[in-house]
Amino acid sequence: MKNKPFCVVDIELTEDKEIIQFSATKLSIDFKKISSIDYYVKPKKEISSFVSEFTGITPEMLEDKPLFKEIAYGIYEYIKDCTLVCHGLQSDYLVIKKNFMKVGIKYIPYRTVDTVELARILFPTQKSYRLVDLSNSLNLYSGTGYHNALIDVEVTVNLLKKIAEKIQNIDESNYLKVKEILKRKETGYFEFFNLCRKDKFVDSDDNYIIFDGIKFKKIRDSNLKPIEKGNILFSCIDEYDYININNIDNYEVLKQKNEYVPLNIFSMFSKHRNSNLDNLLIKLYIWVLETESGDLSELNLLSSELKLLEDIKNLINISSKSYYFEKKYIASKSKENIVTNYKNIEFLFSKDYFNKYKLIFDDKKILGRELNILNVEYYHYRQVITELNIVISQNPALKYLREIQNNLNSLVKFLHEMYISESLYLYNDSLDFIVQDIDEIIKVVKKYSKKIPLTKVFLNNLKKTLTNEKNSYKFEIIDQENSLFLKVINEKNVKNIINTIHTRDTKYLRKKTKLSICYLDNLNEINTAKTLGKILYVFKSDKYRDLFFSRREKKSNVKYVNFTSTDSFSELFTDVNKNIKPSYICFATKDILYYKYYLNKIFDNIIVLNNAEL
Repeated sequence: MKNKPFCVVDIELTEDKEIIQFSATKLSIDFKKISSIDYYVKPKKEISSFVSEFTGITPEMLEDKPLFKEIAYGIYEYIKDCTLVCHGLQSDYLVIKKNFMKVGIKYIPYRTVDTVELARILFPTQKSYRLVDLSNSLNLYSGTGYHNALIDVEVTVNLLKKIAEKIQNIDESNYLKVKEILKRKETGYFEFFNLCRKDKFVDSDDNYIIFDGIKFKKIRDSNLKPIEKGNILFSCIDEYDYININNIDNYEVLKQKNEYVPLNIFSMFSKHRNSNLDNLLIKLYIWVLETESGDLSELNLLSSELKLLEDIKNLINISSKSYYFEKKYIASKSKENIVTNYKNIEFLFSKDYFNKYKLIFDDKKILGRELNILNVEYYHYRQVITELNIVISQNPALKYLREIQNNLNSLVKFLHEMYISESLYLYNDSLDFIVQDIDEIIKVVKKYSKKIPLTKVFLNNLKKTLTNEKNSYKFEIIDQENSLFLKVINEKNVKNIINTIHTRDTKYLRKKTKLSICYLDNLNEINTAKTLGKILYVFKSDKYRDLFFSRREKKSNVKYVNFTSTDSFSELFTDVNKNIKPSYICFATKDILYYKYYLNKIFDNIIVLNNAEL
């Protein structure tokens, strides 16, 4: 990398992965432009209207252009001795490599750099890593016309320079920690960081707290006096989105302790390193130099990285090094408005200081749904299977155990058949018979419940689920009956929280909004394959939502989401906003309409299916 130029490449493709535009810019190792190429390429088949709409490239523009095989060698000569740079390297490199192979060229770049990966670790609070979104938030390009390879290369060049600048400006103490990880993790990026790091960068220690040799951004003390009472606003979306949408002023966002980074966080993780942990640590070393709040939700993390944080939440809760939490807690006492999410409701109730604050909720239905989500307990049929298999193997002479197992297996099989049946009416008519069968099995299980406690609990909750609309069940893999699991709401906990709310000064905003909804009666009227934009399909039953989701025609340009009654609306709201694909299709049940004030802000079309028969 030290003596080879960079070649920033972008391509536009047909749906069959044929290249229709190839653009590249060559840069010196100090990121100065050397030269550029840009080719339009004639595909074997005419491009679709979707590709034209997405890229701005029309069939007419390609009529007299060369085939890829006619220019492949020239392109290869241009890029062969360079470090290949792409925004989304894995997909672009694979396509380029395959197209070269078709004309007999074996292409292996000198080295590779993915600006998506680098942006993820160096700008860990960006909401989206789409090139257009990074361009807007980092001021990389002022024009329009994204998804044209020539423009996208220009933006990627500017992003690469911004990345190099960021690497140069990481404070030396934390940079050495990052460098340590990169040296062990990935040689190419270790050398890239060294290349960008021309001089040491050391910021004034006045801006930081130093703990175990690691710098954390200071929060400046506010000298405001505490107030006696104010408002606590509960947000069902990201708190800062809520603040912006509702024009809240004089506020502080406050959450429970384990939502804030403690100064000793780096000692909490496992000593066994892997790529997910390495990436998370790099993000943390960079982020703690910049954060104004220490709120871990600022980080845009992958699910594997979020899991690593969840694993240490208990340790964060008992940490005595909770600098950011303490600062936020003190600051919140002087603000008229505290904004938080529903996860923190019991935490705030436990703080006597806020007893006189008014509780403000969007809507009673939203409050109910959010409390239900927080108090869901899961019961998996696989655990019952394991328990029965173990007990039967230990007591083979006890025939009643085998009988319970067979009856339960038959019951679940029948339940699965009804679930995937095409008629909702047949399914509903069968439920009474299923409940009767459960009662019969429960009678037998009660006699031997000490041997099979999980089976007893599961059966009781299965009956509760089928007879109470608040609860639900689902097949994790819809074609596998053994993947059944229950989602049962702990109504006692919910009731206790609601009783506490009723003792406090409470207000519901009841925001008025007109929701533009299209009503359909037949699923055949849906055609997601050609739909662009963000679409919400609302089903009246979990059954049909799951079935339609499982049978969807999968498209690489569409992100499909199955939003269940116990999923977080806040996570959905954030996910839709940061979606990187041209289309976003969400399947949900009617309880999602409680959030209608926010649905208009994230979906282009909302379609309710009245009588969804397959």
